[in-house]
Amino acid sequence: MSGAGPVLVGAVLFALFCLIVGLMVWQEARRRPGPQEVAYVIDDAVRFIVDRLDPEVRKRLGAAGVKRVIEWEVHYLQGLAQKSRRNPVETVAGGTDASIDYIQTQIAEVNGAIYDREDVAEVLRLEAEYLVSIGAVGEPVDPDELDQGGNQA
Repeated sequence: MSGAGPVLVGAVLFALFCLIVGLMVWQEARRRPGPQEVAYVIDDAVRFIVDRLDPEVRKRLGAAGVKRVIEWEVHYLQGLAQKSRRNPVETVAGGTDASIDYIQTQIAEVNGAIYDREDVAEVLRLEAEYLVSIGAVGEPVDPDELDQGGNQA
């Protein structure tokens, strides 16, 4: 073989190797799921909320108070606040009168702290903004349009 022969063979083998690697990468990329799942992280939500709170509310609650409100709200939404889990809790981003009442009561009884209703409502409003920012809030669903399994018809 002349001096160009081994170089040509090496170039062809290198091109073949690159093609195989490219096909493997392409195949693996197709197997992977699409967009990453949305994850609600309480500490991230607390940071998001504290950064956006009115300075007076931030002063009254602090990061610990915001976290306490969020943790009790998560407890409420998980249905653990109900006597009967057969009656689901209405899940509304931003809170409801019932959730605010529950949160205030639990914080007072368990933590011995009293938070203004407006402060709790503001934390829940900002939590809804956090949920929207991470893509965890969808369009409102009309309960009349749900099938027997709770799925939108």
